[in-house]
Amino acid sequence: MKKYLLILTLIAVFTLPACAELTVDDATNANYLKNHGYSNATVRAVEKSVAQISGEPLPENIEKEYYNQPVVKYVRKFFMYIDPAMDDHSFMNDHNINTTSRYDDL
Repeated sequence: MKKYLLILTLIAVFTLPACAELTVDDATNANYLKNHGYSNATVRAVEKSVAQISGEPLPENIEKEYYNQPVVKYVRKFFMYIDPAMDDHSFMNDHNINTTSRYDDL
């Protein structure tokens, strides 16, 4: 009886960890994150972080072209000056962080 218990214990010890394998690539996959209830903003942030770490360029959204039109650009800047909580689409963008204050920090 002890032999069978020992053999079953060894089989369980060697086979159970193989069922729980999850790599970093699996955990940062967009489909995996969406299926586990993360928002689209979180998925986009993870994709940007992985691309920055890997040194790969991440394609920009089509919205960027629309927001760079001169009239739209200045109207949005005016509304962002009035309402600082307005989204300026600069979350996790590649930019240099200046440690000194400037006129456009308002």
